[in-house]
Amino acid sequence: MGKQRWSKSVRDAAVWQVKAFFCLAVAAPASSQVADAVAVPEAEVPATAVLPAPAAQWAYIGDSLKGGIRIVDGVRGKLLATVQSAPLSDFAVAPDGSAFYVSESIWTRGNRGTRQNLLAIYDARTLKLQAEIELPGRLLIASRALNFTLSADGHYAYIFDMDPATSIHVVDLVQRRFVSTVEVPGCGLAIAIGSVRTASLCSDGSLATVEFDAKGQGSPVRTRAFFSAEDDPIFDNSWADAATGKLVLLSYTGLIYEADLAEATKIAKPWSLHEAAGFPRVTTKPLIVNWLPGGRQPIAVDPDTSRAYVLMHMGEYWTQKVGGSELWEVDIKARRVLRRLPLPDRVMSVALARGSKPLLILADEAGKASFLDASSLTQTHAMPGLGVGVISTAAGGGR
Repeated sequence: MGKQRWSKSVRDAAVWQVKAFFCLAVAAPASSQVADAVAVPEAEVPATAVLPAPAAQWAYIGDSLKGGIRIVDGVRGKLLATVQSAPLSDFAVAPDGSAFYVSESIWTRGNRGTRQNLLAIYDARTLKLQAEIELPGRLLIASRALNFTLSADGHYAYIFDMDPATSIHVVDLVQRRFVSTVEVPGCGLAIAIGSVRTASLCSDGSLATVEFDAKGQGSPVRTRAFFSAEDDPIFDNSWADAATGKLVLLSYTGLIYEADLAEATKIAKPWSLHEAAGFPRVTTKPLIVNWLPGGRQPIAVDPDTSRAYVLMHMGEYWTQKVGGSELWEVDIKARRVLRRLPLPDRVMSVALARGSKPLLILADEAGKASFLDASSLTQTHAMPGLGVGVISTAAGGGR
């Protein structure tokens, strides 16, 4: 019995080995075929996505601390692309939509090394870097829409600087070269007016304009003082339109100054937002709580409808950095507040994108952007995490 069992065990093992060998023999050609198929390389064809031509209802949302300019289609609520930019940079769109411009400062070793001040030019369709123009300097300060502006015809860029004195750098964007520096003593901002003029607000309460000649030279001409830079300053992120030469300036207490600089400098007598809403004019006395304008970019203007949109909050005077808890829609011609929209979150910036259906863009302190139909003030889209900085729109769109 033992011998028979041993023989059967040996026989079973032999049968198993034959089966295993047969399976491997059958499977081997298939494995070889798969290996041959995988080994055949496929050619990779590089491709670059191309953006459509910039639209009037696109928004360009910057992040002052992290860098980068997010391009958003406001109609669809879709993030289209990001323009490379350093922290504390400034951004502008060419009037014809052909290029994006970034005024920035970088260091050769990240946070140290040799400082380089540059004006970078990117193609608006491919975002490819076209040129870099070296600058003698630029002011490093976050979120100032009017420190870097373009002439109405797109020929020149104007960049505000404070080294060695408050001044404006002129850059020829056609020839892509630095042209000149003109000092504007005691004044700030570089607000483009028309093709060859700029305007700046001054510490003595005046406004200085410079008209540049063919060599980029000019001298500032000041108006009389029309506001108090100590008692009731004007927000440096007020509204300006280079094409028309019109400005809407907003003070910390809610005074509106309308200026027309197209030819002669004309500044109208200020009027009060609070009186336009049926409230008494705000005082600068301490410990008195009022509705006050505030935020990073507190006013947007639609020149087609003569509407202004202002971020308002409850607070004492000198709380101008607090974001808005309400958005006030104001008829500039009638000098009347039309609507007051409560906001769910503190909003730091407001801008308007013009077009057949104007859009309001609101950015809160967490970096969420909300898009509103300007006629109904109803939200159409909300997009979190886009950035905390200045919102730009197409040239003439009114920041």
